[in-house]
Amino acid sequence: MKSDENSMQGVSRAAAILRVLSSTHVSLGYIAKATGLPRSTVQRLVNALAVEELVEVTNDGVSLSWGIMRLAEAAQSSLLAKFRAALETMFQETHETVDLSTIYGKEVAFIEKIHSDQEIRVVPKTGRPMPLHAMSNGKAMLSVMTKSEMRSLIGTKPIKMTSHTKTHIPDILTEIETVKMTGFAYDFEEHSDGVCCIASPIRLPGHKPYAISITVPFFRFEKGLPAFREALTRCKNKIEQSFNEEKKELKPVE
Repeated sequence: MKSDENSMQGVSRAAAILRVLSSTHVSLGYIAKATGLPRSTVQRLVNALAVEELVEVTNDGVSLSWGIMRLAEAAQSSLLAKFRAALETMFQETHETVDLSTIYGKEVAFIEKIHSDQEIRVVPKTGRPMPLHAMSNGKAMLSVMTKSEMRSLIGTKPIKMTSHTKTHIPDILTEIETVKMTGFAYDFEEHSDGVCCIASPIRLPGHKPYAISITVPFFRFEKGLPAFREALTRCKNKIEQSFNEEKKELKPVE
């Protein structure tokens, strides 16, 4: 019994370490302070996680390694297989660029994207920062978090991507409160000039936040908003319903 308790404690502590890591290297002291664990315990667990290639240890500190990324990709691939049909339906309804995204570190990470088939369309540039506060899908995911979680991810100096990007933290938090009430988040040329976006959060119990969004050239955006809201709502309901139905099927019979 004692051995089981020790094993559970070890797993819990290892998970606590993984939660504070990202692709950015941090020190053992930082991890110890963030988790409340003794530095010696952090060192032992980090070494064990490194052996499993879940973390990377260099002279710069500790960060998540490719092993944890592979696990995340496997989980996302499983979700993607379930949700692809809903995304494809939303694309057929709008013929705009649609996507499913999640959070990686402090940025938006795209899992699946279907590009618009219209003559003038949005094709995202690679290599640009994707801060949560400047993107509709980022705001949508922030809306399902606590204020302390939001503040931690937004940071103290939000990056300004365009002249339209909000960087005053109280303004950002006020906007996210509106997203909580309405279920829709917007990006009016805040991440890229000439590009607008609308998103909704996806709530999957036991999983980190997800969002679906529709990205549109600015000149088509406002006219299409009523149809985009309806398409997002249908897609969101289909995804969440599919997930909940599967959970019921997998629930063991008592």
